[in-house]
Amino acid sequence: MHNLLRLFGYSLSPIREVESSTLALAWGWAGLVLLLIALIPLSWWVYRCEGKNINDRMRRQLLAIRVVWVILLAFLMCGPVLVVSGLVPQRNRLAIMVDTSRSMSIKHKDVSRLDQIKTLFDSGFVNKLESKTSIYPEVFSFADNVSPVSRQEVEQFNFSPDGNQTDISNAARNVIGNLGEGSLLGIIMISDGVSTTGDNPAMTLANMRTPVHFIAPGQEGESADMALHLTRPPAQGYLNSSVRVRGEVSLHRIATTSVNVTVKRNGEFFTSAAADFASGTEKAGFAFNIPCEEEGNFRFELEIPSLANELTNENNQTGFLLKVVRERLNIMALSGRLSWDMKFIGNALLTDPNARSVHWVKLADNRWACSRDLKPEAAVSNPNLAEDLKIADVLIVYGADYTMLKPVEEEIVRRVEAGTLGLLIMPSSKSFSELGYQGTQFEKLLPVITSSETWRGTPGNLVLPSTETPYNFLRLIDDPIENVEFFATLPKFEGIYEYAGLKSGSEVLINSSVRSSSDMLPFMIRSRAGLGNVVLISGGPLWPSGFRLVPTDRGFAPYSALIVNMCKWLANRREDAQVSIELASSRGYVGQGNNVKVWVMNSKNELLANAQVSLTISDERGGKTTLPCIETSDKGCYETAFVPAFRGLHQLEAEARYQGRELGRARSEILIEMSTAEFDEPIVKSSLMMQLASDTGGVFATIDQAAKIIDAIDAEPGQKLESKSIDLRDSWLLLIILLLLPMVEWYLRRIRGLS
Repeated sequence: MHNLLRLFGYSLSPIREVESSTLALAWGWAGLVLLLIALIPLSWWVYRCEGKNINDRMRRQLLAIRVVWVILLAFLMCGPVLVVSGLVPQRNRLAIMVDTSRSMSIKHKDVSRLDQIKTLFDSGFVNKLESKTSIYPEVFSFADNVSPVSRQEVEQFNFSPDGNQTDISNAARNVIGNLGEGSLLGIIMISDGVSTTGDNPAMTLANMRTPVHFIAPGQEGESADMALHLTRPPAQGYLNSSVRVRGEVSLHRIATTSVNVTVKRNGEFFTSAAADFASGTEKAGFAFNIPCEEEGNFRFELEIPSLANELTNENNQTGFLLKVVRERLNIMALSGRLSWDMKFIGNALLTDPNARSVHWVKLADNRWACSRDLKPEAAVSNPNLAEDLKIADVLIVYGADYTMLKPVEEEIVRRVEAGTLGLLIMPSSKSFSELGYQGTQFEKLLPVITSSETWRGTPGNLVLPSTETPYNFLRLIDDPIENVEFFATLPKFEGIYEYAGLKSGSEVLINSSVRSSSDMLPFMIRSRAGLGNVVLISGGPLWPSGFRLVPTDRGFAPYSALIVNMCKWLANRREDAQVSIELASSRGYVGQGNNVKVWVMNSKNELLANAQVSLTISDERGGKTTLPCIETSDKGCYETAFVPAFRGLHQLEAEARYQGRELGRARSEILIEMSTAEFDEPIVKSSLMMQLASDTGGVFATIDQAAKIIDAIDAEPGQKLESKSIDLRDSWLLLIILLLLPMVEWYLRRIRGLS
């Protein structure tokens, strides 16, 4: 058949030997039959219309030629395709895969597993394979990834055991995909059989048609080793609670009954725990509690003693990061009297499920009223303000005289300057001098100079100083121009205080339409007191008559977002309002990818798409890397990944921008450690490699038995079954036949005297 097809001018390359063939028509066989039904009667009718008197033999000859021509034409019109399947000779290939993970550095009698492979190569193993198969093997190194190794590197044995993890399944798939399974005589994998990541090699290799031969180092490592592991360490704790940390200590060729685990917090001794081993066991657990008595980020480091000539010391220590946060955003308010302003703020805070408010109001000298989340409590004569202030993130002061603040004045100043308390000062019917603030420590927190205070009873509107405000809580509308107009349409305030001036470093957040002799009077002023934020509202009442004058076209959401986001900003939780970083874990490993998600919201706490997000990563060595974040299918979610190169604490800072303006920043931390998975089981897994070799039709041998592998390699040329489609219309011989048939008919007719 091969020669017949070549006669018709069809090329079967690269098929050398045809196994099977199938004929198919583009119009289908039904199309061919219908076409013949239409064409054959027509050709018959045209023939009879001539009306010539000839003998029957001549008539049958001419009719047969014409019918054959019609059938052949109809057949070619239907688009005939011949699908030919056959064997294609393959260029033989042979692959050698060398394990370069860190477990190959384990030594036996001062000779590492990789050194044993070097001895094997120096003995001419590769050259013997080449002599047997007439093929120089393709050599690859594998651990975290698979890399081809040049002939020169093989001759110099340029391998180093520095891979942090081993994936036998992925390595075998990559090599077969690179070389082609049909052309491979086999894969020779030189490894200790330790696979620390990826799919189960027993399932992956069993589905391969290529034999995989294994060569293992001859002996197990004799070095002793102790390893420390943590079982899902906590990443977050809540203030005034505790978290429990569990771990495990494993032994290899060490006999002991107990191992002491030392725990450090931020580099200082914190506690210790003991891992007690039962008789005949090599693993023991331990646990300890961490009381969350202080808010902040803490780095915990755990360590066990190191031994002389130990397998590795890197698995003798580990660590994790713990972030202690408050379960809620706590807002405390102190008022000299009841007011609509405080009622409005309380309702706005109720819209955030994570916000909690407590409001103390002094009704008389010995009578105080308290409400928590707008739920009133029984009046008391001597309130304990220090207890509520202790857990407060934001303090709102409204008309509270100095006698109310004096018992907690020092605590307020200390916490504001430390950045753990934000301060919001609301205007009242009394000036600061009438409230007794002048000359006190509390006055130093004010952003204005109080030597002169004048009440201007002129109603006015709010005016944003710029369309591009840098503060997210002031961006209630996405469009900058509409945002300015929105503030201008808020209800008018009844009056505003005019002070002697602003203190150095103070900033005007919102102006008023009320003008002084030189400029517009500031309505909202902010300043920094140490690390804390202080905001003063100089005009009011802020929300006259409560909700009745709130514009109904936009609802309550923009106003509540302003209050909630401002309180979060005051509490130094700016990232909670608009930008946040999500990590799968607070720990990562050198050389392994870490996915980072950044969530972005607008000023209304709505997830925002089409933002520009970048992530800056800083390590302890001072290096910085900036990566762009790509928007995912989840609205408001942006993702990137980085592979750390160094061990230690890494700082992450995400920045989000939208339409050219900054939305906010978020910060987080991740602790990077060296992966010690390669040393968790420091034994040669001979039984696993025997099973894998048997499942794939390969051979298992130790290094001193490597000749068995050479004998098992089949050097016969490989063949691959391929199929090829041939368009039968593309034939020079069929074209000649189609032209000759009408010419033969014409010739016969002419010699018989026909037209």
